Amino acid sequence: KPWKSPKTATRRSQLPRSLRKSWDDRLKERKEKEATKLLEQKLKDEVASEKKRKREIAIKKKQALEEKERLEKLAALYSAKKLKRLQKKQGRSSKKK
Repeated sequence: KPWKSPKTATRRSQLPRSLRKSWDDRLKERKEKEATKLLEQKLKDEVASEKKRKREIAIKKKQALEEKERLEKLAALYSAKKLKRLQKKQGRSSKKK
């Protein structure tokens, strides 16, 4: 569109004095932001690792409880079968006498 003027990059010298900052100031701000981001990421990682640790503990407890219940059911099943066999044996031995 020939009627529009071509845009150029703004220059720091065109900014008002209140918005202009020296290179050192901008570098310092950038470093502060990076340090803040690193600290924030570190805190987030700590929270996430704690959450993961608690989740793993809960899963282990749940698995242990399920295993215990399974073993109890098996023990009850086997003991019931064993009792039936013993009762049959006792019934046979009393008939022989």
